[in-house]
Amino acid sequence: MAETGSMLRDWQPELRTLRYFLCVAEEKNMTRASERLRVAQPALSRQIARLESELGLKVFNRTARGMELTDAGEILQRRAYAVMAQIAQAHHDVTAHAERPQGVVVVGMPPTPGEFILPPLLSRVKAEYPEIELRFVEGFSNALEHKLSQGEIGLAVMHDAPLRGDIATSELLVEHLYLIGPRGALGQDSYTLAQAAAMPLIMPSRPNFLRILVDKHADAIGAGLNIVQRADGVWHLKSLVRHGHGFSILTYGGVLSEVQNGTLDARPITKPRMAWTLCTATKADQQGKKAIQVVETLVRDIVGGLVEAGIWR
Repeated sequence: MAETGSMLRDWQPELRTLRYFLCVAEEKNMTRASERLRVAQPALSRQIARLESELGLKVFNRTARGMELTDAGEILQRRAYAVMAQIAQAHHDVTAHAERPQGVVVVGMPPTPGEFILPPLLSRVKAEYPEIELRFVEGFSNALEHKLSQGEIGLAVMHDAPLRGDIATSELLVEHLYLIGPRGALGQDSYTLAQAAAMPLIMPSRPNFLRILVDKHADAIGAGLNIVQRADGVWHLKSLVRHGHGFSILTYGGVLSEVQNGTLDARPITKPRMAWTLCTATKADQQGKKAIQVVETLVRDIVGGLVEAGIWR
C-alpha cells in the first residue's frame, strides 16, 4: 500500500492526457471527442485507459448513452479545468513582461457592472492595445476572490475586495444600495432600511457578499428581512421582481439597463445608507505587469465616464 501511495503522490500526467479527458467529459461520447480532437478513436481510448490505470480507478462509466463521469471523474474534471486556467494565466504572466503591453489578461467581473464595462473595454483594447487578448470570467465577488487567489484571473472588478497582503486593490467608486421594484410599484422618493426590510423581498442566499452586507445593516437596526424568495442569479432575481413576485435590494448599477428601459424602478435606501465599494483587485505579485496595468486604467476611465455622465450612481 505504501508503494501505491507514493506512486499516486508522484502522478504527473501529460497535459495532452488532461485535455483529452476534458474533451471526452464534455462530449460524453468517444467518437465525437476523437473527431473534435482530430485523434484516432483507438488512440484516444488508449489515453483514457492509461489515465484510469495510472489513477487506479475509473473516471468514466461506459453506458449505452455514452461516457458518463464517475464521482472520481467529476473531481478530476474540476481540478483539470483549474490546471488549464492556471497554465493560461502562466502564459499571460510570461508575456506580460514584454516592453509593449501584450499577452492574455483574464478579467473577472460580476454580471453587473460587467454589462456596462466589458463592451467599451473590449473596444478600447482592440483599438489601443491590439497585442493584448482579453478573456472574461463572470462571477460574484466571493467566487472572483477565490479565482484571483488561485491565479485563474489576473484582474477582478469586485465589491468589497478582501484586505489581504497578497491582493492589491484600488477603489473605483462607492455605490449605495437601492430598493428595487416593478415599474410603478414604488411610490416614495426614498425608503428607510426598516421600510425596505419589511417589503416582500427576493434576495440571494448567504454567503453572497451583498446579502451579508444587507443583513449586517438590518441587524444593526433590529430589523429582520422579510424574504419571500431566494434567487442566487442576478438575472433570475431581476426577472422575478420585474414580474411582480416581490422587491429586492441592489445597487443602482445592477439595474441600470432596466431603469433606463422602464421595466424596473429604483429608490435610494436611507437611514442608514448602505455603501458598497467597487474596486479593482489583482494579486500583489502581478500588479506590476504592464498588460494588467493598462487594462485596469481603461476600466477606471470607463467607470469614471459613466459616473461623470450621471449614468452610474
